[in-house]
Amino acid sequence: MTDLIVPFLIGALAGSIPVAWILVRVVARQDVSAGGSGNVGALNASRVGRSRLLGLAVLGLDGLKGVAAVLLATLWRGDVDTVTQVAATVGAIAGHNYNPWLSLAMGRVVGGKGFAAAAGAMLVFCPWLVAAWILTTIAVWLLLRKTHGIRDEAPATAFATLVAAPMGWWLYGVPIACLGLGLAVLTAPKLVPEVRALLAERKRVDRATGA
Repeated sequence: MTDLIVPFLIGALAGSIPVAWILVRVVARQDVSAGGSGNVGALNASRVGRSRLLGLAVLGLDGLKGVAAVLLATLWRGDVDTVTQVAATVGAIAGHNYNPWLSLAMGRVVGGKGFAAAAGAMLVFCPWLVAAWILTTIAVWLLLRKTHGIRDEAPATAFATLVAAPMGWWLYGVPIACLGLGLAVLTAPKLVPEVRALLAERKRVDRATGA
């Protein structure tokens, strides 16, 4: 059990560093959790901070949080072990998505979606899953844009995340499939409301235009 709990906690500690909140507060004097979508991540940082460069900086640093989580957990164990890496990655996603420090300070659940942290961590030990995840997102986004005019990335991201577990199983086996399942479980509460809001908005527009 220690082989799972300690790597998870190491990952959660690394993932809980609120990069977006810190950078937006320092650079733009804004609270990223109080503007835009409220997510403490790269996309919302670029929106609230009104700077693509700021968003890219958050994206890169959030990715490095995932890398650090896996490397530190591996260092703790003393050798390379997939289960340890998976536990650290899940911890990093959890720490990012449900940031304990910001949540305690603000009295509500605050965090991001964890995609950058997850991608950074997975690049260390299962890079093909990252590639498959990104390509699936892009393919579904292009398809929805062409067939339904949906430009928002949320539905495509949600689909790619839901199929991460079978993709992980096909590419690497059971441990990575478990990672894909953990990713889906931890990000679903973030993605489902966005998809629902998007669908509701489309229905409203369709009714207004008589489509």
